[in-house]
Amino acid sequence: MVVSFFQWVLSPVVDFLQKLVWKMPKDKSVKQAKKTNGLVDKYLLIYNAVSCVAWGYTAFYRVIANIGDYPSTYSQIGNTLLILQTFALLEVFHALFKLVRSPVFTTAMQVASRLTMVWAVCNQFPEVANDWAYSTMALAWGLTEIIRYSFYALNLLGSDSEYFSFLTWCRYHFFYILYPVGAGSEFWLILAANKIAKENPDQKVLSYFFTFCQFIWPVGFYIMYSHMIKQRTKFVKDAKEKKETAKKAKKAE
Repeated sequence: MVVSFFQWVLSPVVDFLQKLVWKMPKDKSVKQAKKTNGLVDKYLLIYNAVSCVAWGYTAFYRVIANIGDYPSTYSQIGNTLLILQTFALLEVFHALFKLVRSPVFTTAMQVASRLTMVWAVCNQFPEVANDWAYSTMALAWGLTEIIRYSFYALNLLGSDSEYFSFLTWCRYHFFYILYPVGAGSEFWLILAANKIAKENPDQKVLSYFFTFCQFIWPVGFYIMYSHMIKQRTKFVKDAKEKKETAKKAKKAE
């Protein structure tokens, strides 16, 4: 019901903004449209490549280097993670203005949940981030984003290499483990932050917010997880059809 309500409220706004931005005057030429698409692709390629490198640094160089020393993880990557996730707001605009094919609702929901974690939970309660759950959350985020951004970058380059095929497989299979680990770690940290907020009279508003988050987090996880499962089903179906088409073409030769 909550999800349906938000979709009902946001859908008209999203449709209006998309039409406002993407409605091209009739006298615009196809050549100009292609030029615009080329600029967009270059921007997205740079964005995805830089994001992949940044997440690689955060996930591998920092998080994995601090395995077993959980309290030091936040002091090492806290600010970096906060900056990375804040810049991820751009992805909502990418989806809103149809620079990419990602759904606006699920993109906004994921970005909002992560902003909640880095700003409201960890930034406000750094003692919570000394828990093991912060490291597992950051690692799950990092691995997910390395795969996702590198997949997008290579896709923009039109790659059909074996590495891209492997990366595609990783994208549609690794989420089975990474999503529950990430969401579970987030939920654990919210519970810990809420416990502290409840004990402080000056943080009642945050306590109410965290209590609300405790109820909507499982719903959000279900939506995101279901979305990825649907994406994987489509990927497997398309891959099977391509394989069958290739076999028929080979037999015809």
